[in-house]
Order: sequence, then structure tokens, then C-alpha cells
Amino acid sequence: MPTKSVFTAGCALLAAGAAQALTIDFKPLAHVEVIHDDNIFRAPDNSAAGGAGRVADTVTRYGAGASLKLTQSLQTLTIDGDYDRVDYASQNQLNHNRYRLGAALGLAAGSSLHLNLKAAREHRLENFAYRHDSAKGFIDQKTAGADFEYAITPRYSLVSSGNYYSTRATLASSQDFDVIERGVEGGLRYGIARYSGLDLIVRDVHGDFPSRVVTAGDGREKKYEQQSAFMRLAYAPSGLTDLRLQAGYTRRQHQDASVSDFKGATGRFSLLRRISGRSQLRFDAYRDLYYVQQAGANYVENLGVDLGFDYLYSAKLKLAATVERIESRYRGASSFAQQTGGARSDELLGARIGAEYQPFYRFSITPSYRFERRNSTEALSQYYFNSFGVDFAYRYGAESSY
Repeated sequence: MPTKSVFTAGCALLAAGAAQALTIDFKPLAHVEVIHDDNIFRAPDNSAAGGAGRVADTVTRYGAGASLKLTQSLQTLTIDGDYDRVDYASQNQLNHNRYRLGAALGLAAGSSLHLNLKAAREHRLENFAYRHDSAKGFIDQKTAGADFEYAITPRYSLVSSGNYYSTRATLASSQDFDVIERGVEGGLRYGIARYSGLDLIVRDVHGDFPSRVVTAGDGREKKYEQQSAFMRLAYAPSGLTDLRLQAGYTRRQHQDASVSDFKGATGRFSLLRRISGRSQLRFDAYRDLYYVQQAGANYVENLGVDLGFDYLYSAKLKLAATVERIESRYRGASSFAQQTGGARSDELLGARIGAEYQPFYRFSITPSYRFERRNSTEALSQYYFNSFGVDFAYRYGAESSY
């Protein structure tokens, strides 16, 4: 398992430098969250999900987790994980356990060479937003990655990274969308200033649907390739503003000649503007491609924008609000599917309002409200829901040096 490899390498590294001071930071966490959702199956207004229409329920999550960070000189090892027991008040056939485990290892040789390794695994309930039934199914997700940077001069560096991503579904009806994606990228970084820099990157991604059985011309792709060339800019014109821009050109190709490819511009623009010492605005706009759980398409093109506002009312109370709009265009359908039914497109509108209140040290109360509406050319995929929740959490941190 990748997580075990990272842990073993980290322990060996820290043991080798035992003569230097070792800093240990351990932070356990326990929480209870109660959420009321008025449409847990993401069912459309005038149809049914697994024989039932809109179903409301109250969900309780009992959770615990911990983060352990070991630091020795320039090297760090972080292991973190969390576990939740999720219980439904009425739909108790959905009761389940969710967990996540991750590890990250940071290695450095002076100021010239940096290597970061990471791995994680998560087990969670499958999202009902992409299904038209109410069956209980799970997704097992694994991720791993490595980032490398070597400073040629004080301003110029070589950068590269590799990533692995996979999902496996327990439901036979969802296994057609199991995916394995491997990507590598590399390029040149130019440091403009302390908090500003410019990257020129090329990226290559190979994807595979391991459980999918296809026949030529049926419009369901088995493998795909995606190449991108882009520039990534981080710029801080002042202490009040942070800009992030990624812009480039992406080409996505499929083995099946009946599946349409993609060629075009992709990227993301992010702005963080601090209005005062208490408040800030967040803005994101992007165009990206993702794999998709849809029988009539092989990927989705997302055009999204979201705007957020954070406000520090006092030392004990933080407020936050976000609104977003995502236009999803389902691509890669076979030419036959395009002629008979047309390509699917969705519009997702969402809003989130939340707060974090700390009545005393290490204890927090986090109420939240979320609204989401999806409009779609596919009638069974339209839905809206409201959810209200509050999370009670206690985090304890202890740091020591040896």
C-alpha cells in the first residue's frame, strides 16, 4: 500500500538523523455532526429514485481522527486519518462507516532540492447525485503523488510531479465507471519574488476504465489520453491581494474512432482580496475536463465560477458564505448518440453559509446551510436540496521536542 511505503521511508529518514532535534506535533480530533437533508437521494421533483420520490432524513456522524507530524531539520513526516460512523434516522439501511488515511513525506537537501511524497485512501458512500436509485454502494478511492523541485539558480528551478488516482465501486451497476488515471508533468519555474512565480509546464495523463467491457463503435471508451501545455502564475502585487492563474491548451484523445475528441483552452483564475484585517473576498473561474459517471458520455467539460466572503467577527467567531455556478457539458459521446439524443448539459447553482464559533479553547461549534439545484437536459438528473447542519468538535494539540 502506498501509505505504508511513505511511512517506512519517513521513519528511516528520521532515524538516520536522530542526533538532531525531533519535533513531534500530535493533534487528535473528536466530533459529532447532525445534518438534516430534505432530498438525500437527489431525486427529481416529479419522478422517483429507487421507487421513492424526495426523501428527507436526519443524518448523524460520530467521528474521530488524528494528525501526527514529525519534523527533524528540513525533513517532515505527516500521518493523518479520520473515521466516521454515519447513521440515518429513518433510512437506516444506509448506515455505514467512512474512513480516510493519508501520509505525506517532505525531504529536502539544503535550499536546492525538495521532494514531497504523499498517499491516501478513502472509503465513502457513493454520491446519489449521479444515480437514479437508492441502493447502498461504496467508493474506495486511492491517491498517490510525488513533487520534485531542483533549484538551478536562486530564481530558476526544474519542477516535476507524478500522480495516481483510482476509484472502485462496490455496486455492480456502478463498476462501469471505475477509473484509474496516471499523470506526469514537468517544466521550468521562475521565481519573481518571495510570494510570486511563473511555471511553464507540460502534462501527460493516461486513463483507463478497468471494469468496462466495450465493443467498437458503442461510444463507451475503454482508455483515453490527455496532454496539456500551460503556464501557471502566482502573483502577489501587495500584501492584500493574491492572484493565481493557470492557462493553457489541452488535447484529449480516445481509442474509439466514434468517440469525439477534445482540443481547446483550459485553465483557472483565482483571486484572494483582503478587504481588511477581518474580511476577505475569494473568486474562482475555471474550465476543466473530468471523467464522468454517464452512460452517454466519456468526459465532462466544466465551466465554473464561485465567489466567497470570509469575515472574522471576533476572536471566537468566523463567518463564511459562498455562491457558485457550474455549467457541465457532457462530451465524448459516440456520433450515433449525438445524432439521436444530443449531448447532455447541466447547470448547477449552489450556495453555502457557515460559521465557526469557539466558546473556549480547542472546542468549536460549526453550523452550516447548503442549497444546490441542478438543471439538466436529462430529466431524471434534475434535483434540488437544502441541508442544515451543526458540527461539535474538540481538537487537542501537543507539541514537544527531543
